Amino acid sequence: MPMPPAMPALDERLKAELYLAQWHLDRGAVQEACRLFTQAAQSRHPTALNMLGRVYERGWGVARDVELARTLFEAAADGGEGWAFYNLADFYLTGDGVPCDKAYAHALYVEAARRGVSKAFNMLGLLHEEGYGGVAANLDYARHYFEAGSACDDADATANLARMQQTIR
Repeated sequence: MPMPPAMPALDERLKAELYLAQWHLDRGAVQEACRLFTQAAQSRHPTALNMLGRVYERGWGVARDVELARTLFEAAADGGEGWAFYNLADFYLTGDGVPCDKAYAHALYVEAARRGVSKAFNMLGLLHEEGYGGVAANLDYARHYFEAGSACDDADATANLARMQQTIR
């Protein structure tokens, strides 16, 4: 997987548009959120493309369309958006609209983590705890990933680290 470029900065207008779209989403106004995310994505900024991908992945104000969501996530990842790598990894981990490929999901979670998505550490921990593709389970690696996620204040990684520590005792 070639390394995408660093993501461009969000200008103030686009930041405000995305914030307003998220505000509408959080209060349950999915149609308005969808409209604003669609408008923001016209900028082709990776963050806006990723958010529009989430709209189609989740069916927020539109019919769920995994293929379009994947296309938007891929475009956002090509632009350097860390959350797009995470979202694509989730698709490949579960086989949602794509062939299930845990090894590829692992590579995508690694890239998401490199780009600052702390939740990716938890997913990497889970993959190493269970093993994936041709890679055997490795509890030391899993623990290290959970520790990294916990250090980044990811609640799921913290809970999984505590669970692992309880099992070891």
